[in-house]
Amino acid sequence: MIYSPFRLVPALALLVALAATGFASAAKAGTQTFSGIVRHISSNNIKVYDNATGKTQGFVLVPRFGNVFKSDGRTPSALNNISAGDYVKVYYDQKFLGAFHADRILILSQHNHVITRTHG
Repeated sequence: MIYSPFRLVPALALLVALAATGFASAAKAGTQTFSGIVRHISSNNIKVYDNATGKTQGFVLVPRFGNVFKSDGRTPSALNNISAGDYVKVYYDQKFLGAFHADRILILSQHNHVITRTHG
């Protein structure tokens, strides 16, 4: 039996086409949300804790991430305005290899900000 590398070309073309379109079964970008308290934030990721479910979720941030807004959803803000303890809502999707990717972050009302109190 003679093996021909040209038989792989259609299969590779299909694989490249599926990867380029993000697979048809993928959810629309930014349709899923996760709200909670920021536990960690850096230039390439953010970890958010949801007190209601007890779940912590990490999200990948692309370099120069600029989709940060105040609670009204229209007023732009900067990523460096988010710190641990802030209450945020993350709109995200799940990319090809399974990583959660933040598409947009809302910094929610300061009334939702967690205040650490010490009893003296």
